[in-house]
Amino acid sequence: MSSYEPKTYSRFSERNRAKRRRSSISHNESYKEPRKESSIRAVVLDSGAYTIKAGISTDDTPSIIPNCIMKAKSERKRLFIGDQINECRDCSGLYFLLPSERGYVTKWDVQKPVWDYVFGNKNVCPINDNPVIDCMDEIFFEEYEVPAMFRVNPTDLARLKYADDNKLGNEVPCIIVDSGFSYTHVIPYINGNKYLNGIKRLNVGGKILTNHLKDVISYRQYNVMEETYVINQVKEDTCYVADDIKQELKIAAKSGSANHILKNYVLPDFNNIRRGYIQNPNNADQKEKEENCQILKLNNERFIVPEILFHPSDIGMKSMGIAEAVVKSIYCCPKNQQENLAKHIVLIGGNTKFPGFNKRLYAELRSQLPHLWEVNVYQPDDPITYSWQGGKPLLSIPDFKSFLVTKDEYEELGSEIIQQRFNTWMTDNSTVKEELKKVVEEVRYLDKIKGRAIFGKQENNNLEVKSSEIGNSSTAGQENNSSDNPVSTADEPESTNGSEDTSQDSFQQTSEVDRFSELNIDTKLLSSSFSQNTQMPNLDKIMPLC
Repeated sequence: MSSYEPKTYSRFSERNRAKRRRSSISHNESYKEPRKESSIRAVVLDSGAYTIKAGISTDDTPSIIPNCIMKAKSERKRLFIGDQINECRDCSGLYFLLPSERGYVTKWDVQKPVWDYVFGNKNVCPINDNPVIDCMDEIFFEEYEVPAMFRVNPTDLARLKYADDNKLGNEVPCIIVDSGFSYTHVIPYINGNKYLNGIKRLNVGGKILTNHLKDVISYRQYNVMEETYVINQVKEDTCYVADDIKQELKIAAKSGSANHILKNYVLPDFNNIRRGYIQNPNNADQKEKEENCQILKLNNERFIVPEILFHPSDIGMKSMGIAEAVVKSIYCCPKNQQENLAKHIVLIGGNTKFPGFNKRLYAELRSQLPHLWEVNVYQPDDPITYSWQGGKPLLSIPDFKSFLVTKDEYEELGSEIIQQRFNTWMTDNSTVKEELKKVVEEVRYLDKIKGRAIFGKQENNNLEVKSSEIGNSSTAGQENNSSDNPVSTADEPESTNGSEDTSQDSFQQTSEVDRFSELNIDTKLLSSSFSQNTQMPNLDKIMPLC
């Protein structure tokens, strides 16, 4: 991005200035405007379930604001919206009002006041006349009256940011692992579009980890079931992902200096200490402040809680872990793209900031994927704001203005058509349909084989019915022959019975051989048995040959 920042002015002044420039230049001279990476100056908003990342596209970093409304016990008459919680004197026992549940906005009466606070605070990001990215069209067009808007998934922005940083084209596939507050998504991108058949969702996020840590601490030490705000800080400051959990458990069982996992966490008193921290026994200055504070001892809780991300079954959830979800997502994609997907795995979201997360995920993927494949797991410096930073590459797309939806188009076309335009962006539906057709054909083929019931009684009954029909027809033919030849001897009925048996045996042999040929069983293996014995060989001895 160049250092030149375009000033904000109206459309009429822009036209007048353009006319003046043209008039000041002679016809013989050629005027060349300075090249810009992006001519659009927009407000980029990443409205997450736990925090909101908002700012102008020209800013280096966004403002991070809690996406919730809080109420404290010490100040019951006031509601704290967003980062107003920093003004609260006592943050113990906070009551949270969250607008999202499982990643979806369900309480608009909570979400809209937070957005009002974000855009009303001039120090954060004023809307003015800038188009807005990634917001709900109805509220922003009708309430905030923005001139233009574009909604996009955070993983799409992360993919654009990763491709822009590494100078990759759309032909290079990648996988975005987004592990946030409410859920974890694994989304593969092929040819620049989301491959819908390979998307995996896990209902495991930071909220479950915080609640589980509250349960463990409340059972072992203090009752902290109402201290969600404080315990969430404890999780962020102390927890990590273990490389080998069995080895870590052995170390945590030791005592004294041999146990380097055990840490003392100083809980805040909101008078002298605003936020808790890990105690340092060698610091004499902090001992005076820690005299009246509560100390929380953390041992194996530090690595057992983040282990839920890789093994949700530890707390009784019937779900796969993140590593298994990535492997399944790769194998659901086309075979010619699977090896390249393993080379470009990007981690975003707050849960990926746990120390050791990147190393642990790489180790598990390396053990589950083919050894000839190259596996690369990329973790950005700030995975929380990485999606927001993808707004700059989005604005630098040459024809991005054609993707924007103006307020006039919204009033003319309505919300349904606009959502169709937004939902089909960076989405590949053709490959999904082709893969579904292949799956349906395979299922029909298996059902066709299973319907033969070669091990059941149904087919044997059919053979008996067919053989009895042929036997009846042969006996009827013999009766007709006997009626034509009234003179017969005592030996002739015996010969007719013999021919009747041989006809039934020959039909059973031919029918069984046809059946084995349909099941791709080599009939040459049965020729010796047919030549030696007229009876049908035992199926139990022949079927294992296939």
